[in-house]
Amino acid sequence: MTEGPNPIALDIDSDKIAWLTLDQSDSRVNLLGSATMGFLDQRFSELESRIATGQPVAIVIRSGKPGTFIVGADVREFGEVSSAAEARARSHEGQRIFQRLSRLTVPTIAAIDGSCMGGGTELALACDWRIASDRSSTKIGLPEVKLGIIPAWGGCVRLPRLIGIQRALRMILRGDGSAASKAKRWGLADRVFPADGFEEHLRKFVVDIVLGQVERSPRAQSFRDRLLEGTGPGRTLLFNRARKEAVKTSGGHYPAPLEAIDVIEKSLDLSLDDALAVENEGLARMAETEASRNLVRLFLLGQAARRALPEDVLNDASETKRVAVLGAGIMGGGIAELVAAHDVPVVMKDIDQGSLDAGLHHASDLLRKAGDRGIFAAEEVGLKFALIHGSLEYDGFDDVDLVIEAVVERMPVKQQVLRECEEHLPAHAVFATNTSSLSVTELASASGRPAQVVGLHFFNPVHRMPLVEVVRADRSSDAALACAFRFVGDMGKTPVLVADRPGFLVNRLLGPYLNEAGYLLEQGAPVAEVDRVLTEFGMPMGPCRLLDEVGFDVAQHVAREMERAFGERMKPSAVVGLLTEDGRLGRKNGRGFYSYPKGRQAGVDREVGRLLAAKGSVSADDIRDRCLFLLVNEAVHALADEVVGTPGDVDLAMVMGTGFPPFRGGILQWADTIGAPRIRDRLLEFESAHGPRFAPAPGLKELADIDGSFTAA
Repeated sequence: MTEGPNPIALDIDSDKIAWLTLDQSDSRVNLLGSATMGFLDQRFSELESRIATGQPVAIVIRSGKPGTFIVGADVREFGEVSSAAEARARSHEGQRIFQRLSRLTVPTIAAIDGSCMGGGTELALACDWRIASDRSSTKIGLPEVKLGIIPAWGGCVRLPRLIGIQRALRMILRGDGSAASKAKRWGLADRVFPADGFEEHLRKFVVDIVLGQVERSPRAQSFRDRLLEGTGPGRTLLFNRARKEAVKTSGGHYPAPLEAIDVIEKSLDLSLDDALAVENEGLARMAETEASRNLVRLFLLGQAARRALPEDVLNDASETKRVAVLGAGIMGGGIAELVAAHDVPVVMKDIDQGSLDAGLHHASDLLRKAGDRGIFAAEEVGLKFALIHGSLEYDGFDDVDLVIEAVVERMPVKQQVLRECEEHLPAHAVFATNTSSLSVTELASASGRPAQVVGLHFFNPVHRMPLVEVVRADRSSDAALACAFRFVGDMGKTPVLVADRPGFLVNRLLGPYLNEAGYLLEQGAPVAEVDRVLTEFGMPMGPCRLLDEVGFDVAQHVAREMERAFGERMKPSAVVGLLTEDGRLGRKNGRGFYSYPKGRQAGVDREVGRLLAAKGSVSADDIRDRCLFLLVNEAVHALADEVVGTPGDVDLAMVMGTGFPPFRGGILQWADTIGAPRIRDRLLEFESAHGPRFAPAPGLKELADIDGSFTAA
């Protein structure tokens, strides 16, 4: 018997409509953990008995939390699963409970007003009707593949039968949420009502269903789709194409997308019970994979990172209702777009009209592309852009809660901007600098209220990179940091709290990694070979291509700061300086290690080899180990310097901020698979051959002596 207060209220109104309202008192969102699923099972038993007596005549499942429906299963519980048998049992139980819902003999309606993901979507699929609000936070999706598993409470079985194979594959394999308007077009939502007055629209619609006054429109299919989805050869072509695309996208490192494709293909023509059994076995296979264990761990690390400050401080953090951005460059425009996309008004200020116009254009372009991708409805693009106000003055700064400074990376300029800005801010406003390498504490020394100054280091491109380093300066208050934490979370990003040390965390670890690519080139390793080795390892791009994206001018500036802070360990190679002297800045001017001809794929610039004129060769093993073991070594140094609190913070930040392959679980999780003794010995070998930059960190030596774990340190 499930114990504790029931989080699912049951009320039957005068129209004999049953309202099941899910509202977990101990959580900001509704999660379908085992206890909640048990209570849901109890409510279905109660409803079955009541239906037999003539009431209710319809059942509505809704959330008691404004702006959110059900965000999925409780991943913490899945992280405790230790075997395929246990995963199979959990999946079967969820399927059984949702089957009870689907077999209730009165109309069932999911009222989706806000985020509906994972298990929440599977619950909605088990209902007869799905009604969504047009609220911007209403997203419907099945993100399980991002955890290395598959939807296994009926998602892989019911979704293709409802919206078609191709659309179901797209939703499940991408793992993203769809806006309500897109869900309606695809047949996933039966109706979309305005968020204002949603309850009234919903109630009238349910009454119409009961009275038989609502007809469901059949799913429209083109001749091409009928041919692909309704014939054997068409399905074979469709599923083979999906497998090919999944392997291309994942590099073959993630088994879950391929498993989802197999399950959908095998279960399509089976009875519902037999199909659910196929789905159940698919989940059991995925639960035992290393990729799934690592992805679940990273998800839980992200949840823990959001609680890096005391709970009472985080709970007291007020919502950021208006933001100002200083500087209308690529970063400033990207940050302004992010804020407006989340329906928060933002002032973007610059001192130059041309720069301001460029920043507004960049933000507008990003919003348009987001609308095109269905992240929100296309008709919302103009409304969101209207939330961005461009200014050459400090108009409106007296009403902001947060200022994000993204001006040129020079301390005197940033300090001057801070002093000017503070004169126009309300007392409670927090000033956050987006610096990537300068000291936040030094910047705050120019402030009249240093407790209100923090760092918010976004990564480029802002709309894609999920990490934000929240930097605690020497005098930053917990309240200011909590404001920053809540804002980052509200923007859908992952915050990691870092100390104010040179390079913070991500850039500090990237420093030796990128430097070593230059040293490898000096020794004759080809650009293409260096990048190939690291991309085959799983990095999203090789270090040479990454330097092109960062820009040689920025890379040189950061490298100088790192060498100043860490000496010989961070001494950069001469390669980037040599290429800069040749007029190369990377992708920003179309000339770097690669050339970027318009309309054609980028390729290694042949002139780079001539400029370097290096002869020699380096093995693939040495390329990989020299770059990656330096990353591990610097991570150990950073932990000793207390840049972050735990090894998990390092892994999370490197995955979210650099794209370190998630299936490997992070740099330190991967290092544990190699072993500290092996890494120490290779570093000593490289130190002997190439110099002191490879000297093992003291902490790494200690771990190697006891064959200890990096992630348990």
